[in-house]
Amino acid sequence: MKYLTFLISLFGLSMSLFSQSLFESALSSGSPDEKNFEINGFVRSDVFANEIDIRSVYGETSLRIETKSFQFGNAYSEFRIKQNLLEPNQPTSVDFREGYIKLYLSDFDFRIGQQVIAWGRADGFNPTNNLTPHDFTVFSPDEDDKRLSNFAFSGIYNFNPFKLNIVWIPLYKSSVLPFKKASLPEGVSWCNEDFPESQLSQSNVALKLTIEKASFDGSLSWFNGYHKLPGLKNQSIDNLSSQVFLTTHRTNIFGFDFSTTFGNYGLRGEFAYSHPKEQNDSLHATPLPQIEYTIGLDKEWGNFSLIVQYIGKYVSDFNEHNGLVTDFSSQLSIWNDMIYGQQNEYSHTASIRPSLSLVHQTLNCEVLSLYNFTTQELFFKPKITYKLSDNLSLTAGAQYYYGIENTLFEILSKGLNAGFLECKINF
Repeated sequence: MKYLTFLISLFGLSMSLFSQSLFESALSSGSPDEKNFEINGFVRSDVFANEIDIRSVYGETSLRIETKSFQFGNAYSEFRIKQNLLEPNQPTSVDFREGYIKLYLSDFDFRIGQQVIAWGRADGFNPTNNLTPHDFTVFSPDEDDKRLSNFAFSGIYNFNPFKLNIVWIPLYKSSVLPFKKASLPEGVSWCNEDFPESQLSQSNVALKLTIEKASFDGSLSWFNGYHKLPGLKNQSIDNLSSQVFLTTHRTNIFGFDFSTTFGNYGLRGEFAYSHPKEQNDSLHATPLPQIEYTIGLDKEWGNFSLIVQYIGKYVSDFNEHNGLVTDFSSQLSIWNDMIYGQQNEYSHTASIRPSLSLVHQTLNCEVLSLYNFTTQELFFKPKITYKLSDNLSLTAGAQYYYGIENTLFEILSKGLNAGFLECKINF
């Protein structure tokens, strides 16, 4: 652990010095009027509320800096400063969302640093995207804000029409789930998570081979590492009390995704087979092997576009839970099945995203909807954005989760259902 931390720190220092040289070169090279770097970002204010209470009020500033490409690469960084106005005594959060170096060496491209790596070609539901954790408790009109960055080394070898991408993630980062706000029985409390230590043997690694043709794009991928979704376990302290903690499991995931055309329609698909290295336990903190698949069609008619997707899952060696909560351990097993979407042997879900642009593309209306026919869960997010100018926009909408008892969306509905308003200035 000490050696890995030292190596990463040393490499990070060298990258920091290289990044500093890039920025200094950007500031000093060229004529005084020549701009060799770009600064942009946004300032926004958001309110999320429902008929009962105000869920979230915050102000946020994003600052993005990118140098122009020089002989061997360039640099990019994004900082976000956010103040939760419902809790004024809480310190202002500063999120180093991304900061990485891009190196170009002949047919090789490298990206090293804090970054968001999104794999997959489907619309939002990507079984091959196993590198990027998500924060499911975020309040934001933009679904991409749920993505969390992580420190990674990414290398691409380009040999037209193919690309070979290798990613190494030395430190584990978990998705954020809403269960810590769930009520626990008397005598049960939360304790620190049990996540992998910072060791080389605990790293995540992934490979992706991509082909890009005029009429077809596709890729084969493999992921070996700790799953971004954590499970729940408990441990007894004495006869009257116990503790709950987050844990994770190591898995192999083999994936395939593609995009092409079918007549006048766009056709996209993703498939992934997950095989955990550990066996399923009594609490289901380690899931069963499963196959996930997404097939989607998209089409544009002038200012109107539509994306329709089918999202399915098959769970191998499935044993149905009786649904009875006899003790807290059985409740944990139900929660784990909810996290991994393994409440049923087969799962069938449909998503629809219509979008309409009006008034010379200054008014955009969009609806993201998702319905799981197997578990009867529903997600519905209508959103209207009006551009007052090239830089100033107003957004109004709502996010609504619905689920029957002992479903994930039933838990999400308790804390996230709200309408929202946003005023945003881009610069």
